[in-house]
Amino acid sequence: MNNRPVNSQAPAHSGGKRSGNSGSTKGPNKKRSFILPALLILMGCAVFMFAAWSAVRSPVMASILNGGSNAPQFQQLAPGQSFAQVYIAKPTYTPVFVEPAAQQVIPTAEFTATPQPEVAVVQPTEIPVTEAAVDFPPTATTEAVASVDTNPAVAEAAIVPDTPTAEYTEPTAVAYVPPTGVVTGSGEHWFDVDLSDQRMYAYEGDTLVRTFIVSTGTWQTPTVTGRFKVWVKLKSAPMSGPGYYLPDVPYIMYFYKDYGIHGTYWHNNFGVPMSHGCVNLSIPDAEWAYNFASVGTVVNVHE
Repeated sequence: MNNRPVNSQAPAHSGGKRSGNSGSTKGPNKKRSFILPALLILMGCAVFMFAAWSAVRSPVMASILNGGSNAPQFQQLAPGQSFAQVYIAKPTYTPVFVEPAAQQVIPTAEFTATPQPEVAVVQPTEIPVTEAAVDFPPTATTEAVASVDTNPAVAEAAIVPDTPTAEYTEPTAVAYVPPTGVVTGSGEHWFDVDLSDQRMYAYEGDTLVRTFIVSTGTWQTPTVTGRFKVWVKLKSAPMSGPGYYLPDVPYIMYFYKDYGIHGTYWHNNFGVPMSHGCVNLSIPDAEWAYNFASVGTVVNVHE
């Protein structure tokens, strides 16, 4: 029985003891809970102060803060309006004054007029004409001068006609007298070559049939003179000599060695000595003479 009361009080005592212990532990915990929030507040204030100080000191933060104030303001849309006006800040500029470059002054030479000497003007005077002047016979020039009017504003001149000259007459072979030995009056065909006139005449007996303009030899290679006969006829053949070669020369009639009458295709300067000694004719004239003559036809060459 004695053990039960002791056991009943023990829990009460122990319970009071625990309550006393719990009351003593609550005081320090409450103090600790107030210190932690205070420290957090202080740290937050310090961070805010540092951020504010950085914002004031930093140009980037200053531009961000200033940009918020300079941001364009948008106008609220009216009912049924699909767009709104916006105010955009215009860019500003600072005028820069550029000083003009100094112009370069080019020195110029100064010219001074040199005084010219005065020229005395002498009025024309009449010059007396003496009777000792030489009188020249009147000519066409003096007649023209004498016809000039005394008025200086109008002049007249007499036109003196040119002195008429005799017209050129073509020489003919009618008046030519053949030398002794030439066949005449028989009707035979023969040629007469006049080196002075550069012409060749075709005769039938003493009748002139045709006249040709020819080119005979030059003074360096003259044509032979005399009475000859055609010894060979060639319708076409080459001809050569010192410094020349002529192929296919047409209508050749040799009358003395390598001297002949033939057609010419390499020049057209007939009437002027051009050959190496032969008698050059145009090709149509050479063809006619070739058909007119035969082997044995007389060729009379003279100055």
